[in-house]
Amino acid sequence: MLTGGGNCGNMVTSKKFCAISGITLETLRHYIDLELLKPAKVLANGYREFSIDNAVEVFYLRHERGLGASLNQFHPENEAESLADQDARYQDNLVQLQKQKALLERQIERNLYYRNLIQRAIHQKEQLLHLNVEQLFSLSFLEFSPANLDRQGVLETIEKWMQFPELLHLAFRIDPEQLISDSDIVESRVGLGIRTDFAKQNGLPYAEAETSCGSGKMAMIVSRSESLTQIPRTALTSLLECTDQPIRRELVGRLITRVQEDGKLWYYFSCSLDLGS
Repeated sequence: MLTGGGNCGNMVTSKKFCAISGITLETLRHYIDLELLKPAKVLANGYREFSIDNAVEVFYLRHERGLGASLNQFHPENEAESLADQDARYQDNLVQLQKQKALLERQIERNLYYRNLIQRAIHQKEQLLHLNVEQLFSLSFLEFSPANLDRQGVLETIEKWMQFPELLHLAFRIDPEQLISDSDIVESRVGLGIRTDFAKQNGLPYAEAETSCGSGKMAMIVSRSESLTQIPRTALTSLLECTDQPIRRELVGRLITRVQEDGKLWYYFSCSLDLGS
């Protein structure tokens, strides 16, 4: 082990120093090339030896790197940071880490949600899934109408939404009037979906789906279709059978995943019906 300080006391070779300080030989050479680390002694044959002070320097560099600092700021030509500068840097790092934490929490929540739906699709259970409104994402919807298309406005809106890609869904809405027709196919309007609470929190433009306004339980099915814009009525049958009341609200669904099966491309989706009064 290293003892003593400065150039005094025992010193070790590069290989031993790397084992003690927890860095690789490549990293050690990189630090030396950047003039971030100066070996305590260079022998006549060119071999380098390192001291306890060198180990302290490496530990400090690794500590600061772990907190998000740039190696460049430790270059000897750069002025050392004052306490006020370090305080500001740590504050900036905290802000960025909090944002990353919030992002990871949203991604974890979304992954759990979709994994549950995919597991349900794998088992293809017949029974409906009943959830409280709070247990579902309160879905908001963004749809661009070709009849009233402001290209610049569309681009600006998409830019705002794309700041939060981990929140976006490919969603669809179904007009209840279609459910009483004789057609075997139900046409849906496809657009982007986002959680209502995040849309409000971040000032994103949206149109709230009517189903998110209910106070009762919601029934959900997981089914599949060859198209999200042309959904077979049979894919919705079990959901529609859960109520004998006319459906006055929209049916809201979202894409779970896309899978190649049976020589065809299938879209698995979840669809919810508000059972509230």
